[in-house]
Amino acid sequence: MRSLFFYVFSITFIIGQKISLNSASIEDLKTLPLSENQVADLYDFVMYQGPINDIYDLAKISSFEPENINALKSLISITSSDDTKKNVSRISDRYRKVENWTSEEGANEGLVEVWLDRLAEPKNINTATWNDLMALQNVSPVDAVAVMKRIEESKITYPKALRGAIGLSYWGYRNMVDFFTYDEEDTTDSFHLWYNTTYKTLPSTTSFDDEVGLVDQLNDHPGDLHHKIVATFGKHWKLSLASHRQLGEKVYDFKIGDFEVPTAKYSLTYRDLKLGGLKFDRVILGNFSATIGQGVIFENTDFFSPRRSGYSWSRRVHGVFPDISRTREYALKGLAFQAGNKLFDVMGFLSKNKRDAILNISDSSVASLITLYPRTNNGFGVESLLMPMLETLEEVTYGGSIRLIPLYGTFIGFSAYESLYDKPLRPDIATTVIADESEGKFLTSIGNTADTEIAAMYSNYGESSLWDKARSFRRVFGMDFSTVIRNIAFQGEYGILDKNGNMSVEVSDPKAFVFSGYAQFNNFSMLVVYRDYDLEYDNPYQRSFANYQRYKGSIFEDTFYLEDPIYGFLYTGQAQPQSEKGIYVNSRYQPHRALVLSGDFDTWTRVADQAKYYRTVMRAQYRPVFNLRFSIRHKWQKRGSMNILDPAAYYSQETIIRSQLRLSGYDQIELMWVRSWVDFSNRRRLTLDLASGGEESSMVGSAGT
Repeated sequence: MRSLFFYVFSITFIIGQKISLNSASIEDLKTLPLSENQVADLYDFVMYQGPINDIYDLAKISSFEPENINALKSLISITSSDDTKKNVSRISDRYRKVENWTSEEGANEGLVEVWLDRLAEPKNINTATWNDLMALQNVSPVDAVAVMKRIEESKITYPKALRGAIGLSYWGYRNMVDFFTYDEEDTTDSFHLWYNTTYKTLPSTTSFDDEVGLVDQLNDHPGDLHHKIVATFGKHWKLSLASHRQLGEKVYDFKIGDFEVPTAKYSLTYRDLKLGGLKFDRVILGNFSATIGQGVIFENTDFFSPRRSGYSWSRRVHGVFPDISRTREYALKGLAFQAGNKLFDVMGFLSKNKRDAILNISDSSVASLITLYPRTNNGFGVESLLMPMLETLEEVTYGGSIRLIPLYGTFIGFSAYESLYDKPLRPDIATTVIADESEGKFLTSIGNTADTEIAAMYSNYGESSLWDKARSFRRVFGMDFSTVIRNIAFQGEYGILDKNGNMSVEVSDPKAFVFSGYAQFNNFSMLVVYRDYDLEYDNPYQRSFANYQRYKGSIFEDTFYLEDPIYGFLYTGQAQPQSEKGIYVNSRYQPHRALVLSGDFDTWTRVADQAKYYRTVMRAQYRPVFNLRFSIRHKWQKRGSMNILDPAAYYSQETIIRSQLRLSGYDQIELMWVRSWVDFSNRRRLTLDLASGGEESSMVGSAGT
């Protein structure tokens, strides 16, 4: 294989006026010969303690040395700047964050509202709780404990005092500083309103092959449209409204004449209610999201995110929150609350909502829940579906969690939930989902060795004294824990699917377990995650760490084997993680201000067929100056074979080299070079022309030989 290498030489000429320190934005400051820490310290000094009256005021900044000040003399100017200009500059920088957040999709979308609340209504840092800190991106448990201990020592009255918290990383500090204030002024006792709308005509990223006819369906229908509006009334009341329509949908609740009223999500929240020694953070009526621990037991997003650890950017926040996200299949609607004090934290919820599901033709029992994008009762194949799928199942779900907190960052929690359904759960996949002529492929095809995961689907018949319409149920319970020892955090969660319905731990009950350890130093961090999920742990609200989503490698991937291609969403729309057993290691090291090295290593076994996987990624980024970056990323990935005839084995490598030149106004110029290749075992359908009975070679060449 021939390789072509490009060498890009960049020469940047910067000609301009001197930078006025008192009115400069953070992007302006990044053009100066300063480290990232020094830029941040200078910006904070001007924002919170400025203005700078003399260049030697810079000596008050602890990270500045005399040589830094001398180097700046010819590059800067010092002019007066009133508070209004400083505030406008600070808000302008925040708008960039808001712009990025409001376009967020996937597992983190539901947290955007929390972050926007904190930007609009920053809390006094001295009243911050563990949950307040852990809701923020890139704030680790070690950082949160450092801040809580610093607050306990004495009042924090300016950013430098917060930065001086022992054990608080620079990265953690930078990601929390915008969300807190240091004075006694109450910013929450006012009215705030934000509105966001998004319209696009791109197909959903959850869709599969164009060949199944999805493109034609989308072209006939309106575009992807989302509206969100949130209003806060004083320090207690908040109203959230949203309307979502995926590309290709014609979904509405009802009509008023010819006017279609779209399907909507809404919630009314009462915040900061104090009853005795207990503080209710939120009491929510309407749509809400709920997350328990590491996602082993309960998290209700519709979206799967690979290798979502809860650290860094892949944030996972324990608790209940108003929900106006795109989540619809697993959306919760009802009543929820979260409360606590220094000794314990408690949350509870009750929801009643309808679910999209595939029904068995013989008795209208449930074959499987399904997440559709777009939501439609019309199949993608030639023939129409025999049974509808939209809102064919009614579900009542209730649950909660209680955590005992002896120390900052240390807790042990107990949690459980139960879902009641108005139809029996009977996954008759071979008859209902798989095409008649392909039933022989199910559980027998060497190309779909993960079909055992389908065969392990949960089934149940049962009633409940809590709901007369209940015809089946699902119960999951378990525990989670966390502790921080100096600069190391340990977290874990253990869940049990109660198949017998007696809420007792039995050997035959499917189980799932996640454990993580995180070590944090000034310029180095390391995360280790171990997971072990039983094949029969079929919990639709599980969202814990995994590389792949459930049913990867099963017959659901091959839509031509199914009764209708739309059933392919059983895999592509799946939010549950695959049953895996393995260990993941991530590390980041910054030996120099201009150089960052990071890497991932993951090895795991797919429980469904005992296939072995290996994945290693190495990255390096070099920044000679702040507006110029060079990076390289190389990935090795392999799936081992069970024998020499196994068609599932492969070995792949990928290299990405890029250079970025960042301009003013957040514009940038980027050059990228990519090289990727895959070695895999012979595929007869790619190497032989089956139409000729295998006598002639395939027109596509000798792929895989």
